[in-house]
Order: sequence, then C-alpha cells, then structure tokens
Amino acid sequence: ATQPARPPPPPRPPPAAAAAALNVVVEADGVRSLGEEGEAVLRTLLEKCSDKSMGDVWRRSAFWENETASLLEIVNVLGRWERCSEWKDRTIFIDETDLRAKDEDERQALTTGRHQMALRLGCGERSAMFQNVPNLPFTNAKIAASVGLTVDDFQALPVTRAACNVLFDGLAESRSGLIPYKVLDERRARMVGEGGAFDQAGFRVGWAKSCILFIFGLFFFGKANFIWVLLAVKFAHDWQPDLIPGPKEMGLFKVWGIV
Repeated sequence: ATQPARPPPPPRPPPAAAAAALNVVVEADGVRSLGEEGEAVLRTLLEKCSDKSMGDVWRRSAFWENETASLLEIVNVLGRWERCSEWKDRTIFIDETDLRAKDEDERQALTTGRHQMALRLGCGERSAMFQNVPNLPFTNAKIAASVGLTVDDFQALPVTRAACNVLFDGLAESRSGLIPYKVLDERRARMVGEGGAFDQAGFRVGWAKSCILFIFGLFFFGKANFIWVLLAVKFAHDWQPDLIPGPKEMGLFKVWGIV
C-alpha cells in the first residue's frame, strides 16, 4: 500500500543570535559602539577569518571624522541587504524645535523633514541605513564564505553607525547623505563580484572616489587653507586629549562652514 506523504518539517527557527539581532535598541543617531561583547565577537571572527585584510581599519572620507570601522564590520553591513528598499523607510526622528535651518548640524539629517524630502526625491538616506540595518539579519552566505566565515558567524556582530557611514561613503562616492535608490543599488552591486563574493576592490574604488571628490571640493570652494587649522588641532588633541579639546569641541567645524 502506498504510504501517505509525510508532512514537510516545520521551518527551523533562526539562531538565537539572529533573533537577538532583530531586537536591537537603536537610537536616532544609530549604534555608537560595539560594546564589550561586540568587541569580543569581532576579535574572535578576525582570528577565524581567512582573509586577514578584514582587520584593516577604515576611516570616513572626511578623514578628521572620529569614526572608524574594520573591513569586516563593513562587510557585516553589506551582507544584510541587497536593495536599499529594505531599509529606506525610517521611523526614528529627533525633535526639530531646537534646530535652526541654517545650523550646520548632523542632527538635521535625523529630522522628519529630511526623511520626507528623501522620500519625495527617491533617495536613500545615510541615517536610514544606520538606523535600520542593525535590525536586519545577515543573510548573504556567499559574501560570508568569501571571507572564510558563515552567516551564523556574522549574526552576533553588531552593526555600528561608524561601519554604516564608512560603507555609505563608498556607495555615495561623496559625503552626501542622500543618494537615489537606483544608484545605491547599482553601486552596492559593484561591491559584490562574480559568484557573490565580496569585491574588496569595488569598495576601495568607491571609497577612494568619495575621498578624492571631497578633497577636490575643499580646494574648489576655497576652504582648503582652513583645513590646516583643523588638522593642527586634531593632531594636538590626539597628542594630549585631556588637555587640548578636539575640533568639534572648539566649534571649528561651524567656523569652517562660514569661511
């Protein structure tokens, strides 16, 4: 007699780390640090990783910005989405009442007005990436395998604002915080090579363009002379951080905005 067909097995629940990753508490300005547990996970993964260049540290294209991320952290962001439609809509905003339209303040990018403008223009926001991607699971097995790791390995590694910002610099090929959806998706595709592996050269080219165009803009708009003041203060702050405030603390970026 013909045996009745067995019912399909129930779907496997996601790993505990993956479930936790979907409940990350994210503030308006993103996840600012890995935390002690995240740092421990990063060290473990870097030891396990077959590609030792994953430990290379990358800065923002505006090189004085105090945000850095290892290449592995950048891959961790890239492997959590394929199209910007997965993270373009955000629901976390700041109160606009204490902001003035003319203020050169990064908080302007976190307002409801900026998000509504981005939607009207059909653009993905830098802030939407660092607010939403921390709660997207890592799903790209091919990207993970290309650096000697697995999807489960990446699930426990937090997504930080810094890693999102460095990647977004490479995708934007500028310091812009708004990039058309189609352009974002096309540039993301350039960072994935044949067979779905992470294309490090593709990322490097995008980031280099961002850095070069930014430096060119400094000279083109006549602000290059003031950069030496910023750099001098930055180096002095790094040398004696307890005694000498940094450029942001001294308000030099607001001064630079009107130079």
